[in-house]
Amino acid sequence: MKMLMMIMKKKLLVLMMLVFSLTACNADKDKAQEPQKTEQTQEQAKTDENKTEEKASESEATKVSIVVMDEVNNKEILKEDAEIKKDENLQSYLEKNHKAVFEKGMMTELEGVKQDPAKKQYWMYYVNDKMAEVGIGDYKVNENDKIEFKFQEMK
Repeated sequence: MKMLMMIMKKKLLVLMMLVFSLTACNADKDKAQEPQKTEQTQEQAKTDENKTEEKASESEATKVSIVVMDEVNNKEILKEDAEIKKDENLQSYLEKNHKAVFEKGMMTELEGVKQDPAKKQYWMYYVNDKMAEVGIGDYKVNENDKIEFKFQEMK
């Protein structure tokens, strides 16, 4: 009987060692996969961060209404709802999007219509129905501004 107990103890000991060994091997396997999971988690975090930055930059744009009128020939050239980035001024927006030409800080052409000093025809701009008090390059747009560019003849 003593012999049987000893054999059973040895089998139990071997079984316990086998269980511990397998558990340890599985833990090592999990640790080996952990860096890969960490890299995937970091990549996901970067993707999420980029999406957040994109949303932030979208929210950093100011919504304005832009109207371009040729009052000399009595026609509307353009009407749009625009989003101007916070770090962009009105002049650069017009140059990029509406074929605007500037000389010495003055807009001389917009959407293919050129001013003509000999005929006293010039581009003027208005913000919220009032003639602007600063040059286009210096104007800081505000949310929901109504910006009108009018080609007018001075009398």
